[in-house]
Amino acid sequence: MLEFPLSTHFNKRIPKQKFYSNLSVASYLEKLFVKEIDSIVWKYKLSEETLNINAGSYVKEIEIIEITLKEKNISQNVIEFIDREIPYHIVFILKYQNKGQLCLCYKEESQNREGKFKVDTYYKTDWQKYEGLSLEIVGLDLDNIYENFLIQVSDGMLDIDEETGIKEAVEKAKRQEKLRKYIEKLENKIKNEKQFNQQVKLMGKLRKAKEELNTN
Repeated sequence: MLEFPLSTHFNKRIPKQKFYSNLSVASYLEKLFVKEIDSIVWKYKLSEETLNINAGSYVKEIEIIEITLKEKNISQNVIEFIDREIPYHIVFILKYQNKGQLCLCYKEESQNREGKFKVDTYYKTDWQKYEGLSLEIVGLDLDNIYENFLIQVSDGMLDIDEETGIKEAVEKAKRQEKLRKYIEKLENKIKNEKQFNQQVKLMGKLRKAKEELNTN
């Protein structure tokens, strides 16, 4: 079961109305909050004070927020809205009955809106038994800890090292995912193509795409 040091425990319930009572929120988003979410609990707060560790250059706090769902699904718009409204880095625990899933994304402060964040690609674990969820705190500061959370949840999709920062790793993973989808599309086209000449052209494109994926 996901468990952090006692000093990080927060356990504060957040009324979901706090998000959709904002007049700037479209009514369809309010309906999604009501339809999909049962409760929101701020479970843990990872900070300089609670962990006795240095803040990072871009991560000042990490909030662990548990969302109990009414159904085994949550709309991307809902997650993104919560993420943008809370001015800290967040790990979401999505809970449905006895199942759980971890979810987080690369997130950076907006250059245009003070106190707001822009979100990028989300990474999620598979659904599993709630008690089996795990996340290890590893790192010398909050930047490192958050990067390691991303590595753990993305299950090897992000290649982060001393030379490659988190932003570069996310961009690389996005390019690779785009290439994989393109390769899959080409393979399907080749299977269905009847004309030999067209198959040859498609095979050439497929070879180049695979080479690019291997060297990306």
